[in-house]
Amino acid sequence: MKKKKFSISRSVTGRIAWIVNKINFVNMAEKIALSDSGRDLAAHFSKLPESWTGAQKISSLALELTLAQLKSKGEEPDRNEIAALIEEIEIRYDRQIHINAATSLSLLFNQVFEQQNKALPFTSMDGRDLAHLDKLKEYKKKGFGVVYLINHSSHLDEFLLIILWQHLGLGLPVFAAGQNMMAIKSIASILMAGSYVVLRHGANKYQMTALYNYCRAISMTGEQQGIFLEAWRGGARTRDGSLRYPKRLITLQGAIDIDTALETDIVIQPIALSFTAVPEDLPMCSRKSQVSWVRGLGAFKTLLRIPFSPKSFLWKSAKNLYGRAYVTAPEPFLLSELKERHKQDKSGIQLDEFVALSAINAIARSKKIMASQLTALGLLKARRKGRMDMIESVTNEMNAIRDYHLQTFGVPPDFEDFILKNSVKNIVVDGLGVLVRRKIIKRWRKDKNGLPVVRDEAGLSYYATHADRRLYSPTADQNIVVVGAGNWGFAIASLIGNRILEDKRYDNASLTIFDPCVEVARQMGRDRNGKGRFAEKLLPKNIFVTSDFSSAFRKASDIIIASKPSDFKEQFKKILGVSEQPFKAMIATRGFIPDTNTIPYLTALDLLKESRRTEITLYTLTSPFNPEDLVETQLIKGIISGTDDGTDPLADLFDTPFVSPFILQDPIGVQTADILARIYAIWLNYVHSAGLVSTSTQTGYLVAQIADEACALAINLGGRTQTFEAGNLPWTATFTALCLEGIWRDFGQRVGKGVKRGRAPHKMFSKIQKQYENEGIHLQSLLDMESALNCAGQYSLSMPVLEKAVETFRDKKD
Repeated sequence: MKKKKFSISRSVTGRIAWIVNKINFVNMAEKIALSDSGRDLAAHFSKLPESWTGAQKISSLALELTLAQLKSKGEEPDRNEIAALIEEIEIRYDRQIHINAATSLSLLFNQVFEQQNKALPFTSMDGRDLAHLDKLKEYKKKGFGVVYLINHSSHLDEFLLIILWQHLGLGLPVFAAGQNMMAIKSIASILMAGSYVVLRHGANKYQMTALYNYCRAISMTGEQQGIFLEAWRGGARTRDGSLRYPKRLITLQGAIDIDTALETDIVIQPIALSFTAVPEDLPMCSRKSQVSWVRGLGAFKTLLRIPFSPKSFLWKSAKNLYGRAYVTAPEPFLLSELKERHKQDKSGIQLDEFVALSAINAIARSKKIMASQLTALGLLKARRKGRMDMIESVTNEMNAIRDYHLQTFGVPPDFEDFILKNSVKNIVVDGLGVLVRRKIIKRWRKDKNGLPVVRDEAGLSYYATHADRRLYSPTADQNIVVVGAGNWGFAIASLIGNRILEDKRYDNASLTIFDPCVEVARQMGRDRNGKGRFAEKLLPKNIFVTSDFSSAFRKASDIIIASKPSDFKEQFKKILGVSEQPFKAMIATRGFIPDTNTIPYLTALDLLKESRRTEITLYTLTSPFNPEDLVETQLIKGIISGTDDGTDPLADLFDTPFVSPFILQDPIGVQTADILARIYAIWLNYVHSAGLVSTSTQTGYLVAQIADEACALAINLGGRTQTFEAGNLPWTATFTALCLEGIWRDFGQRVGKGVKRGRAPHKMFSKIQKQYENEGIHLQSLLDMESALNCAGQYSLSMPVLEKAVETFRDKKD
């Protein structure tokens, strides 16, 4: 079925591409510009100064810069080859196409957007969006090149800025256009009037060097270019609506490679874009159809218009299709100023990172908050808190946003005019209307709490996140990394992610999930859901997912390792190799390390000694609960253990209304108890179900013997006796909980019932083990039985219960 759907989808897409290829968009733009509707706008744009008269000069300069850079690295490039690369990239400006396209887009945008200021599109009536424009104009008069650094939500973003800039007479900025966007020749002709071409994938060293120097030449000749900052994981637009920490971009590195002491300066102008409705919303966040672009036309109303307006029914239905949108220009920076600030910066980031981060912070401060975003956020919180009506929830969120902006930026948030001029009730009505049209909530249906029924959870979160100005960054003040994208890692990260979203103390904290499997990390980062039992659960919006060791651990401050025991040693070695600062390592790995037959905590201690890393502190994280309990918000206690006072701030990461951390200073004993409890829980349930233990007295003796064995092994490893006393959680609570429910109980019972029916223990053991593995469940405890026994043998310990378990389940042939 999937193949069939894919085939149909590809066929439809191909057919649409064929039809679009038949349209001459250049001629269409010309006809619109010459029409009665477009004549006045075309006349206005025709009076604008000539743009890009020095395009050939830029190409020539880029050629010389590229040749010089390659030669400085010992390369001997062919001049004609590099010239051909520059020709592939360069802008192909055509003034008439520029005027016609600007006219057509202005008319289109005036129809599909609800413009507040008819004289200046995408601005507020009071002009606050452009309060710093005079400063930009002053710099431009001095001949300074301008680099516009912009947040990215839609394919329309660059066109909003370009249209406003044409109305202001500020010239034509150029943007990078992917080579894939040039497939339709007439569209390519229009795009190339304000674009240069980049390869999306597979660019070689020469091509990257040519692109770098083309952007550099644009700045050096005093021209202007736009760069979208939030490039991350294969695209510049974030899939959850958040403001991301900007990735290092070759275009920006080239654009600012200019010696401001010897040459002219460059202006860095942040640009904040805000949408009521993002045209590509659901395709971005939840992989929905591209029909999203026309969602909200109203099929019934559109059909009714056909008899009365057969030529313009779609045009009329598209009125205010995307609601309101704004372009905000915060105060510009000079590159020379940013260089001076960068010299004082102690974070160690490169200049281009510093420039990008300065711009994205200015965007976070000044980007407008829209009614649709505020309503989505209010609905999200109201559903989470239960019986709270929308008016109260939206009011609470407005106050919270105001407090956050004042605390973080020192200025109040810029709520759009509609919010400022209307009651909360009207804001909610307007916002819910947008969410209905975008197919995020249902129009009439309510849930048991009287709140709108949500059709698309990812879509609701997407719009709610647009109201959040926090930067989700791997270079924040506190960088928390969870190692392992399995069920345990997903659950821990989900808990901590929601925890730091709710508490202002973590406003400058970042959270990353690291998994060495590139495909696993890519899938989770893209789709935001877990694997197996968490396939329907979404990660909190503030979590990055990566497979790159350096980006994950270079500046990590807190690392929670929830990987498999088989991966633990190698991963911890690599972490030590790439980390550049002290960190706290909380070991949540469950199970003995293969071959060494020791627990992860002791393995980590040995690796620290080998690497001579004395500034790193180790802790353990254990629990008697399953990963589902963390995600489903069950009332539970987690156990954190270390040898110093550093457990308190770590415990706070888990301190939620349903999780209560328990702190103990015995990491060896706590981890040993956690691992052994799972082994013995399987055995106790097996002997009960097999009928080998039948009375309460026998059970009591066996439980006491098990506790003695576990305690003895822990003490020999370096643990404390107190951890195994009756009143202590690590052993008593964990062993009891695992014996009464969970997969360890179920495994032991299923094997025992088979044996009671006459099956051989080792055959039932293998059969049930395979069944679990077919369901994606790999019980580490089954491997830990032999590892624990081997570990005990190193200390000449007698462990009759564990020996009996291993002897029973081991195939005699093996």
